[in-house]
Amino acid sequence: MTIPLYLHNAYLKEAEATILEVVKESDKRWLIAMDQTLFYPRGGGQSTDQGIIISDSWKGKVTQALQKEDRIVHEVEGDQPPAIGTVVKQILDWERRYLHMRLHSAGHVVDFALYLLGYSPALLMPLKGDHGKKAVICYQGTLEKDIKEELEKKANELVARNLTFSFKLVGHKELEQESIYLQPGLPKNKPLRLLSLNEVGSVADGGTQVNKTSEVGKISILPIETKAGMTYIHYRLL
Repeated sequence: MTIPLYLHNAYLKEAEATILEVVKESDKRWLIAMDQTLFYPRGGGQSTDQGIIISDSWKGKVTQALQKEDRIVHEVEGDQPPAIGTVVKQILDWERRYLHMRLHSAGHVVDFALYLLGYSPALLMPLKGDHGKKAVICYQGTLEKDIKEELEKKANELVARNLTFSFKLVGHKELEQESIYLQPGLPKNKPLRLLSLNEVGSVADGGTQVNKTSEVGKISILPIETKAGMTYIHYRLL
């Protein structure tokens, strides 16, 4: 099993790890598994981390990380990697990671703001989100009126209050008991946490987040789409 360091400290930029497996894909492309990793694997609406892995005489570029059962595998470009058992250093592309953290946390802020406006999961059930360049949260259910302006106002109020996100690694049963809602299709092959926003509530989470809502920055809600019984709330950071 790969220890996901990013779930314990999303602000960690460098870490040592031991190589457990190396598979050659092509002349300059390798799949590398290690005992622990900084690199978040693509999934849950969040894009993969990137960066580099280095040893005394080798350097490889991490193009993406992937969840493979209980291991996180890294696609790496470079020459022949060091042997199994070698201790290497992982260095994160921090600018990319921090943007992903802000985008992902912004999605939770928007979702919490919607909940505070009275749109409970019984009315709008969050199904999935994409926290990339074209960020969107997909809900089952529809709106009877345009709430773009009041949703944007409420979301930015949460940002301005500088509220604290807290996290706890828990089992599925505790997630069910403590979450405002439990979205369908949660992954069973990766650790999940209970993400709590003080004074608001808790939801399931498996990605990387900022510690304070103020780190998200100002949120803009784009025109809200409703079609085929679904609502799509698009947002971006200003």
